[in-house]
Amino acid sequence: MDNEKIKWMFLGGVLAIVVMLLVGATDISAPNYGRYQLSSWSSSVGDDKAVVGAFVIDTATGETRNVYTRLVDTDGHGRVMKNGLKETFHSVD
Repeated sequence: MDNEKIKWMFLGGVLAIVVMLLVGATDISAPNYGRYQLSSWSSSVGDDKAVVGAFVIDTATGETRNVYTRLVDTDGHGRVMKNGLKETFHSVD
């Protein structure tokens, strides 16, 4: 009878270790989106103008930088007020 109990206890221990190994084998690391993400924005300025732009988010620190701003009229023309799209994140002011 004691041998039977020891056998079942050993089998239970082995199964518990297998389950722990399988559960620990899953990858629970952070998603690999990339550190910097680009997002766009726009806003109406009166009846005939709008401002459009883009900003970059540093996902590690939460810091954002406005990298592009353009004033647009009803014809689609306008003037670029800021263009930092080809600059590095830390050089954009």
